Amino acid sequence: MGPILNTIIGAGIKLLCNLLNNWLEQRKQNQLFLAARDNEMLQAMLKNQIEQASDPFIKMTRRILFMSLTFTLCFLMIYYALNPEVSYSILYPLKSGTGGFFSWLFGGSKEFEVIELTGGLLLMHFFDLCFMVVGFYAVPSGKIR
Repeated sequence: MGPILNTIIGAGIKLLCNLLNNWLEQRKQNQLFLAARDNEMLQAMLKNQIEQASDPFIKMTRRILFMSLTFTLCFLMIYYALNPEVSYSILYPLKSGTGGFFSWLFGGSKEFEVIELTGGLLLMHFFDLCFMVVGFYAVPSGKIR
């Protein structure tokens, strides 16, 4: 009975290995198919970006946005330097940490206080936005290889 049982066990192991190999081969084929599809989508997106980068309308609107933000920053710097007494009153929530990141959406606090901001402090916050946007639009995009 031993040789018959060993033969059946060997055949069962061989059958399980064949099933496992077929399953792994199918997964490999699916991954290759998805990779080819993703590559085609990436090539189409790259072609679209290259076409948009050479579009004169897009170039002009980027330059207009870049120049308008830069001129606004320069104007505000000069204006606040010549008028240091300028201040702004804003409403600020008392308990801003209760709602977490989504407190702006769900309302983090029902109580507010009035805070006075000087022009220089407001300009400091505008600097972050300005340099982020100016850097984004001023740096030319190269080809992705």
